[in-house]
Amino acid sequence: MSEELYGEPYFEGRHSNYWWTVGNYWNLKCFPHWREILRLIRRFKLGGKLLDIGCAYGFFVDATLDHFEAYGIDISQFAVRKSKRCCRGSIFRASAISLPFKEESFDVVTILDTLEHIPQLDQCLKDVTRVLKDEGVLFLQLPNPLIWTYICGRLCSCVGFEDETHINDFGLQQWRRILIEHGLELKKCLGMVAFASRRVRFLLKSKKAVSLFPELWMIAKKC
Repeated sequence: MSEELYGEPYFEGRHSNYWWTVGNYWNLKCFPHWREILRLIRRFKLGGKLLDIGCAYGFFVDATLDHFEAYGIDISQFAVRKSKRCCRGSIFRASAISLPFKEESFDVVTILDTLEHIPQLDQCLKDVTRVLKDEGVLFLQLPNPLIWTYICGRLCSCVGFEDETHINDFGLQQWRRILIEHGLELKKCLGMVAFASRRVRFLLKSKKAVSLFPELWMIAKKC
């Protein structure tokens, strides 16, 4: 993934990846799902060291600091600079396919709306399992291809908003097989949709009818 591709225009402005949904990435700061993700993770790990890969502005890293020693990385230098305005944690620029950490460094790794962008998927997951401790937790947030690719994707392409950076559009069963191949056992999967504005905050999640939700939440453990 290149810095040029994930610079300021990707996150903000009329042609950003977020314009047609929330306006720009900064508006995700008030979304209700950050704390809910943390709550779900703490069912499996109450504390320790946490790494958020593809952390963007660091909203989730900041939300975890009362419970974890949290770090974030992102390929975008623009996003890392922006994170200094809203995140108290340690965030720096690094690649998701070459993590600059020692083996078994983290109790938790999170990858939120990032894994679908990474061409070297196997290399990324191999490195994730390398830095995870035994029984470590991986939390994934991924777009649901049934909704995003086949419905939203077609609608957005009609109006010029198709996200060409989505490379890995897999369904739940395929993700399960991929995780197993990398020594990760899927423990829980939920469907999720969230929205927030000045007047409205909305979060709905369910383990039923997962395929009807635009986002997938998956929690896996290193075997």
